[in-house]
Amino acid sequence: MEPQDQSLIEKHFSIWSERDIAKRAALIAEVYAEDVEIIDPHFVAQGRSELQLLITNLQAKFPERKFRLRQPIEGHHNIARLYWQFGTEDMPAQETGEDVFVVENGKIRRLLIFIDVR
Repeated sequence: MEPQDQSLIEKHFSIWSERDIAKRAALIAEVYAEDVEIIDPHFVAQGRSELQLLITNLQAKFPERKFRLRQPIEGHHNIARLYWQFGTEDMPAQETGEDVFVVENGKIRRLLIFIDVR
């Protein structure tokens, strides 16, 4: 994976735990294409504003949880993936899953989210 793509995916990962809305909005504009498509088992979101709303709602629903990497980020040919866990300090893996990204023109154009079934 190219170093700039690695940095982009690392910023993506930090956005989902960022609580400051203004800081998160600036990072979203830096990391995601304006027309980003986010596909999750429970929803499909289009664009940065829907992504911002999605993250805000997720944080409101689970204020004590944050995202952590489970494995190093991998990538090739403008595609990357990471494995995550979402939980509290004492139970960090309450939810686990995988994100798959398509990077175009230096920004994340598509994000596919998989949640592990338990």
